[in-house]
Order: sequence, then structure tokens, then C-alpha cells
Amino acid sequence: MRALRGTVALVAASAVGLGLTACSDAASPIGGDGGKTVLTLGSWRTEDLTMWQDEILPVFEKANPTIDVRFNPINTNEYNAAIQSQVDGGTGPDLITCRPYDVNRAWIGKGYFEKLDGKPVLDKFDAQSLEAWSGDDGGRYCVPTASVLAGFFYNKDIFAELNLQVPTTQDEFLAVLKAVKDNGKYEPLALGSAESWQLAYNGLYSIGPAYWKGEEGRKGLIDGTKKVTDPDFVAAFAAFDAWRPYLPKGHESLKYADMTQLFSLGKAAVLPDGSWDINQVTANGIEIGVFGPPAATAGGTRYLQEMPDMAIGINAASKHKAEAEKFLDWTASTEFQQLYANKVPGFFSMGKEPVKYTNPLAQQFADLKTGAQLTPRLGLDRLSSGTPPFDDEVWRVLQLMYTKGLTPQAATSELQTGLQSWYKPQQR
Repeated sequence: MRALRGTVALVAASAVGLGLTACSDAASPIGGDGGKTVLTLGSWRTEDLTMWQDEILPVFEKANPTIDVRFNPINTNEYNAAIQSQVDGGTGPDLITCRPYDVNRAWIGKGYFEKLDGKPVLDKFDAQSLEAWSGDDGGRYCVPTASVLAGFFYNKDIFAELNLQVPTTQDEFLAVLKAVKDNGKYEPLALGSAESWQLAYNGLYSIGPAYWKGEEGRKGLIDGTKKVTDPDFVAAFAAFDAWRPYLPKGHESLKYADMTQLFSLGKAAVLPDGSWDINQVTANGIEIGVFGPPAATAGGTRYLQEMPDMAIGINAASKHKAEAEKFLDWTASTEFQQLYANKVPGFFSMGKEPVKYTNPLAQQFADLKTGAQLTPRLGLDRLSSGTPPFDDEVWRVLQLMYTKGLTPQAATSELQTGLQSWYKPQQR
């Protein structure tokens, strides 16, 4: 399950079959109508098939009439294994949508991607945007497509009714939740603990950077200069544990879709969530706003989780590398980034050039980046490449905190024990 969550969508089995069948032709130099070169693009976003076919790829193909691109998605939960099987068997797509961090680093190590160092396309992105898809050699192998952000949706009508102000600190946030609970008419938080991944991605990894100081703490765990049992990390877990009195009744059985429904029906004041859920939370027409993770203290630095979600690389075995490189050049353009980000609200450009978002909530999310220190999810870079994977362990202990009363001290101690059992920088 690790590293599969950038979007959460249910996909039909027929879509899986479509993706697997279509990709099986990828290695042969197919000729399209009129002798065009046909490129295949592998992706896990089956829900985007029609959008790519009807709205995105025709723009590229109009400017590049000798190239056809076929979007061949695979069910997100099957994608990693399917791509590995296809590339290892010589039937992989020409263009591979890249997972961030550990998964992609392993693929780079197996030689799946054409190296892009020295290509002008990389100049469109800063070093931090490219880092999630770099190899152990420091080389660049994928062109960023989109990131997602984490924050809080809130019901504007409930806030107005209860005379609540958007919180900017942890204390203010807890005061808002208490006021909603004391009123008794609404749930303070639309948050369940049945699916542990979102406790990490929409909870701890969102508010935690304010305590472990974003990149300072994350990179400290990676290089071994920080421990999960350090006071800053324990404080982050304690801040997340402080939400527990404000969970809905029966939160133990509430899944991600249930949380979204609870909020979108106007029954809860606040939903900790990712930007990718914009379409779902607005489905019932309630007035919604967005605020960022609260600072630890008044005047404290604001941090925002910006998770590199996807990039695209060239299959090292592709017979059409020149054409694939043209496509990558286009995905780095403002034209593509503007087009893609506005077709899929809640996914954000990672390029240096600014993009304007037509969806109001997407723009509000994007505005949260101004003045904030950006940092990705804590556990996906190197820390989950061994056993037990740190990210999976975070999911586990957070669920135990909310369902069994595991303390922040005990949770961080368990995580540190697991991490240092295999991760050499933590054994020093």
C-alpha cells in the first residue's frame, strides 16, 4: 500500500484489463495512421483516461502531427507490480509515470529510465521539485507533472453560525474544535480511524512539520542526526493526539469515503484532507473554505505539506526516445501545466512558472504556499526502503493511538526501534 496514495479513487476491473492489455504492445515500434510514431504512456490514474484522450493529448498531437500518444492506465493498486513486470519483460510503455522517492529510486537502480541530466527540460524546475525522482547517483530521471497539498477544508456556514475564526495556531485550532463540540449540533472533525494511511497523510504529516521543523527534521531522520524519539517529534505526535477528543462517535469504523461524505453533507465543521479531494467535498454544494496547518505557536513558521505526486520518465528500452523527449519537453511547458492542473483540480504545477487555477478552492490551496516552508511526507524518502517500512509503521501506530490509547511517547519509541533495526544512519 505504501506510496500509492496521491489520489484515492475506486476503479473498475475493466479499466485494469484495459491498461494491462494496452501496455502489452508498448515495446514494438508501432506505426500509426499515416506512418506516425506511436508512444505509450503508462499511468496509475485510470480515472483520467477520457481526459487524456479527449482533452490533453490532442493538444500535443496537433503541435506534433507525426506523433500519437496512447494513455494506458493501470489500477493504482496494481501499477507498481504491473510496470515492473512489463519493463522486466520488455513490454513496458515508452513513457512511465514515476512514483516518488523509494519506489522510483528502486526502478532507477534497475535501469528502467533514460537519464535526463543535461537536458534543457530540467531547467523548468527547481532542485527540490526534482529531488523526489532522483537516483542514488544524484541523476535526474523524471520530469515532474504534479504535486498535491494537505490542509483543512472547513464549512463556512458552520463557522459563521458559531462565530468561529479560521485558526492559525494549534491552540486556536483546538479552541475551534472545542467550541463546535460544546455546541453539540455538528461534529468538530470529519475524521475516521478505520483507514490508517490518511491519519498519517492528512493528519500527522500535515501538522507535524511545524514541530520537527519541516525539512530540518525530515532530512535529520534520513541522515541520522535526528531520532523519532527527539522532543520535536514527540511533540508532533502529541499535537495529533490532541485531536482525539473531537473525533466523531464511531470513528473506529469511519473510512475515508465516509469522512468526506460526513463533511460534504454539512454535518462536520472541519475535514483534514488533501487537495485531491476537492471535487468530492464540493459535490453537495456547501460553502467551503481552506486553511493551512496551524503553526505550533503564535508567530511560528508556517509549514505546508507539498507531496510530489507524479512525474514522467522515458523507458530506457523505448525505441522512440527522440519522440518521447519531445513529449517530456511539452509536459514541462506552461501550456501543459496550466491545462493539466485545471482539468484535475487539486493537482498543482511544480514548474518555476506560475500557474493560475480556475477552481477557487484549488487557488486557495495554492495560495497557502505563499510564505510557507514546503515539505513532503515524512516517511517516503529512504526511510521506507527496508523492513519494517517507516511509513507503514507510522500508519500502524497512529491507528493504535486513536483506537487503543497508545501514547505519543510509546508510538515514537516503537517507530525508532523499528527504524534503527535496519536503517544504518539511525544505528550510529
